[in-house]
Amino acid sequence: MSHGPRWRADILDLAHLAWPVIINRLGVMMLGVVDTIMVGRYAAEHLAYFGLGLVISNIIILVKVGLLIGVQVLVAQYFGARQHSSCGQVWWRSLPYAVGLGLVGFAVCAFAEPILIFFGQDSDLAREAGKISFINGLSLPILALYMATSMFLEGIRRVRPAMIIVIIANIINVFANYSLVYGAFGMPEFGAVGSVWASLFVRSIQLITIFTYVWFMFDHARYGVRKPPKRSFAAGTEMRQIGYMAGISMGIENLSFNALTVFAGLLGALALASHVITINVFGLGFMFGLGFGAATSVRVGNAHGAGHNDAAMRAGWLGLGVQTVAMIFITALFIGYSDQIASFYSKDADVIALASLMIKYMSLILIIDCAQMLLAQAVRARGDGMTPMVIYVICYGVIMLPLTYFMAFTMGRGVFGLIDATFIATVMSMLLVGITFARTRHIFRDLKPREA
Repeated sequence: MSHGPRWRADILDLAHLAWPVIINRLGVMMLGVVDTIMVGRYAAEHLAYFGLGLVISNIIILVKVGLLIGVQVLVAQYFGARQHSSCGQVWWRSLPYAVGLGLVGFAVCAFAEPILIFFGQDSDLAREAGKISFINGLSLPILALYMATSMFLEGIRRVRPAMIIVIIANIINVFANYSLVYGAFGMPEFGAVGSVWASLFVRSIQLITIFTYVWFMFDHARYGVRKPPKRSFAAGTEMRQIGYMAGISMGIENLSFNALTVFAGLLGALALASHVITINVFGLGFMFGLGFGAATSVRVGNAHGAGHNDAAMRAGWLGLGVQTVAMIFITALFIGYSDQIASFYSKDADVIALASLMIKYMSLILIIDCAQMLLAQAVRARGDGMTPMVIYVICYGVIMLPLTYFMAFTMGRGVFGLIDATFIATVMSMLLVGITFARTRHIFRDLKPREA
């Protein structure tokens, strides 16, 4: 087979996996975008409550994604090795683990108000944000179960069901938000608090729907989804160990990004509202990259599980190339239409003006951040969770956090100093995880197919 047809086949396979995952990830992000727009157009101060109130739960959610990433990694590897019943066993073992993670997350969210006050937030702002955090924490166990099941489906290359579910969820979310934020259709007017109640309702619908699909899918017997394995804490050790390292990695990165929100709060209400909009837009673009990253991770994991070292490397670099082209286009759109984008989120002229400038600057980081994420996922898909964890701790924990404070306050760069530090840390992370992935070709040169 010539190189041309092989690469075309690989690109088509990547596209087949990536586009439903991209729509799924965009759909998840759009739930948050709708929430932010609804609350932002309701009142600027409610947008500040909302943004600050989600800081803690957002950190927890990204940590949970990391802690559960072992589900996708192992399922993808077992699927590549044609060990289908083992895929279902990984899913079953992830469920109680997911519930436990969700309950721990809720417990932390319940103490959001004193945590925010400890980090210097205004007491009134912390009180209102604490209400948001508590309610959002109620849905974390539900969300964790949904994540674990969605990762199982991605691992077996069944990516469209989650896409359809999230599209339906977005439709429901628009009406639920409008009803509970503004008091429409005879519902009480809750403002920002109403938005998180809507999220709890929508996440419950998503979980019920995805569980129903898995239970009744046509090949459920092949994967043994109706046959829970024998209880064994040790049997899920590899899944959890992969997750521990990914959880620390994503937790450190997300903690650093959410620390930007805390720093923005110290700069005043205008800076905080503008920053919330900027991060929301950045996250929307990041979902495109995350879709390519997830699809690439599945392809790398499938090839690794089948014992095909060269195919795993090819899947990783191909994913990076296609993702980069897509992200250049997305970045250009964000920069060209930053004023219009900011005006969707707020009616305040000062907020729109500052947010527009911040969106332009932050968009420049998008290509780099998506690249480092994809490469880190490709490394994890090969079974190495330790190296990305160390890189993230150094780049986002040791370097970015203190540098953020220095650039924003000591150097007097304000909200733009927050972005300066993000750019520096992200470039370092991309270079280091890229080198790490390149080295896996030699580390796994004698790779054998995975056994159950």
